[in-house]
Amino acid sequence: MTRKQLILLFATIGALIIIGIIINALIPRATLLFSVAPESVKVMINGKSHDVTNGQSITIAPGEVTIEISRDEFSSYSEKLTVKNHETKEILVALDAQTEIAKQLLLTAGAQKIIQRVGGKKVQQGGDALMKAYPLLKELPISDKFYKILPCDSVQYPNDSSKIAICVQLFDLEAKQSAIDEITRRGFDVANYEMIYQDVSYNTTSNE
Repeated sequence: MTRKQLILLFATIGALIIIGIIINALIPRATLLFSVAPESVKVMINGKSHDVTNGQSITIAPGEVTIEISRDEFSSYSEKLTVKNHETKEILVALDAQTEIAKQLLLTAGAQKIIQRVGGKKVQQGGDALMKAYPLLKELPISDKFYKILPCDSVQYPNDSSKIAICVQLFDLEAKQSAIDEITRRGFDVANYEMIYQDVSYNTTSNE
């Protein structure tokens, strides 16, 4: 083969590789990354069954996706979501064990890591929900020489974790109005909150 023919061959191969890369990039696709506990589950994606292990990725067509995750002796999980073209979306799920045998499958290091991440995500979601319901939280704590304003447990709803109160610790009882004025100055209405005023000096409390 002559030098000219070799150059032409390599040029043709290079052109084909480039064309292949372009075609591959233009094919609509998305990726689902499964982080699951237990570490082996059955997944239905738009009605198609897959045996999936923790950390496994599955390539799908972008768009609306319905996911169902299950395993014998565990509760099932389902979710509908939209996945964009070339997006990688993590599916982070820890199934609830229904039997003692199932609980043993959650004791692996991988499963425990997923359970911890799910727990942290729930805590974050709970915190975000509280911030949305009680925007004053973003300003707290507020400290002054005569009072301190901070979040505390609700007295009106003691068994509801989605409810909180605003505690005003008064080092001087005459500072109560000053604390209210400070909250108002920051753009919040005390009428929208369960206010608890605490006389720190005499350890007494009043609710409003």
